[in-house]
Amino acid sequence: MRKTMKKAAALVLGASMAVGMIGVIPAAAEESEIDISEHVDLTMYLIGDRTPDFDEVYGKINEILEEKLNCSLSVEFLSWGEHDTKYSLLFSGGEEFDLIFTASSWCHYEQTVALGGFEPLSEEFIQTYAPDIWEVVPEMAWDQARIDGEIYMVPNYQNEFGQDVMAIRGDLMEKYGFEEITNWDELMEFYKACAADGQYASQGGPWYQYFQTYGLSTTGGAPKAGELILYHAQDAEDLEFTYLLDWDGFTDYCKQMKELADLGAWSPDILNSSDERQTGLLTGRTAGMTWNLGTCRTYAKQANAENEDWNVVIVDPVTEMPKKVNSYINNGVAINAMSENKERAMMVLNEFYTNPEVYDLAMLGIEGKHWEAVGDDQYKVIDESNYGVSSNCNWGWNNCTIQRTEYIENRTPLDDQYDAIMEEWNANVKPQHPYDSFNFDSTNVSTQFAAVEAALGSYYDPLVNGLVDDVDASVAALKDALESAGIRDIIEEMEAQAAEHVAATQE
Repeated sequence: MRKTMKKAAALVLGASMAVGMIGVIPAAAEESEIDISEHVDLTMYLIGDRTPDFDEVYGKINEILEEKLNCSLSVEFLSWGEHDTKYSLLFSGGEEFDLIFTASSWCHYEQTVALGGFEPLSEEFIQTYAPDIWEVVPEMAWDQARIDGEIYMVPNYQNEFGQDVMAIRGDLMEKYGFEEITNWDELMEFYKACAADGQYASQGGPWYQYFQTYGLSTTGGAPKAGELILYHAQDAEDLEFTYLLDWDGFTDYCKQMKELADLGAWSPDILNSSDERQTGLLTGRTAGMTWNLGTCRTYAKQANAENEDWNVVIVDPVTEMPKKVNSYINNGVAINAMSENKERAMMVLNEFYTNPEVYDLAMLGIEGKHWEAVGDDQYKVIDESNYGVSSNCNWGWNNCTIQRTEYIENRTPLDDQYDAIMEEWNANVKPQHPYDSFNFDSTNVSTQFAAVEAALGSYYDPLVNGLVDDVDASVAALKDALESAGIRDIIEEMEAQAAEHVAATQE
């Protein structure tokens, strides 16, 4: 019903705009009745690293934006290693930009909203400057993006599994006597075998695999990108939060990681490393990497293409666990509250999200150079290394209604494995938990939240990577520091908001 009302409202709004707005340039006349006669230059921040052909690809995108919207777009990147520390500085430092990638929990959405960094997006604003997005994005996604009733991001529209897997060198698995790795104990034995052979297993401890083994999931908006306070995602009736410093499992994990670190399962200097997640695998420094299923396949294929004897495979150490589908706000794009061109920024995002030509460029690169079309809805890779499929943070405007799927002419065992995993996961989706769509708003405890984040920086990363002399003493020190910082105030506020959220979802 609401969708029909949305369409009607858009028609009425469009008719009134046609009467009231002037100054339209000819190139945009058929696309919009909005005044875009003044040329503007926009800036967007993305997460990751610029690929070699990125500027060439975005030069093509800018040709379209210049013609349709009389604007240009420049892109800056925050690398995986620096976005945790530099993201908030863009706003506190008054950096001039317009659009930025964001995500619930892991990429600063709730925290930046609490700081007042994002522009609230009214339904009228979205309908006016991004009418195509308004028609595509499901109502559920807009509702997930609301904080205190306001929308602060345009969420992506794609069903995405919230489950990390691992890309691991099959030749090393064979060397160490492993046919498969399907659970935590097998993974630990593999890590020890790597260390005994003088081979780094990974770029740090497999923390997510550990707590996912217990059915736990990060809580949107909680400190440390949701990791400090978890919930039992596999049991929709369990509404208790798991605070790590009250959970014996956290200490158990840290002790296992210290054992592995002491054995040499990863570099003792990893806390000072700026390497991307895939670097260790691709250079051969580590036996594997951890990421989502699609990205693991991408880098596994690259590693196999460059090293034919490695036979990199995909490993799921929590094979039997039903899988969580991420909320739509796991990827998205926001507008800087300080932007002087909010309307044009929204119109540009509308192009990225719903214009197939722009969408293909941002996701795949230049047709004929990086990829070629197969039919109307598939693509075949020509050059994977210089641009890469979905390797340039195009995830904020994922749109499954126009996204091409890969045509694989010469399939490999890795492709078959990927398809088999996807089939298994789709047949084993976990029931919805009320907290799957819950996002904590830290505004009322912003002082305590900042203090907790600061305290975590001294203790947390060394602990989860086993790089401490005494685990029990370090856990105790972290617990004391977090108590002093006000963690109990945060938990109390989170429990109150969660209760309100559950009550609202049951109305």
